[in-house]
Amino acid sequence: MQRERGLTYVLISHDLAVVRAISDHVAVMRHGRIVEQGAVAEVFGTPASAYTADLLGAMSGRQLAIR
Repeated sequence: MQRERGLTYVLISHDLAVVRAISDHVAVMRHGRIVEQGAVAEVFGTPASAYTADLLGAMSGRQLAIR
């Protein structure tokens, strides 16, 4: 539906598995500020922020493939 109608959705979630499954782009926030953003594969695959790396390390199912 996004491509067909040119829609953009904003998803706010603490569930990183859901974010990984349905998002193309992600922004990681800490204390109300964005600490990292980019393509899901890039951020989840090679996080630039230590905070992002810590979050991903605590995520269950981390070893599953990224879309």
